[in-house]
Amino acid sequence: MSPGAVQKLVRALEQTRETEYTCDDVLRLLDQSAEAVLRGEDVARLMPLVQRHLDNCVDCGEEFEALMRILRAAPA
Repeated sequence: MSPGAVQKLVRALEQTRETEYTCDDVLRLLDQSAEAVLRGEDVARLMPLVQRHLDNCVDCGEEFEALMRILRAAPA
């Protein structure tokens, strides 16, 4: 394993918390999270486990951003 890969793994482990959501957990709550963002609510405060997962999971983050683009483009 390269030194860069080791550092990345160590950083990921340092960010691990006792309670975390899986990708499935987050995907079930993605619509609620996106709607809260659109209402201007503080999702990091309201749904901290969702926000933490989105900050650390590229795949879920991309799903969230895609959903946000769709919702923002939808007629009101």
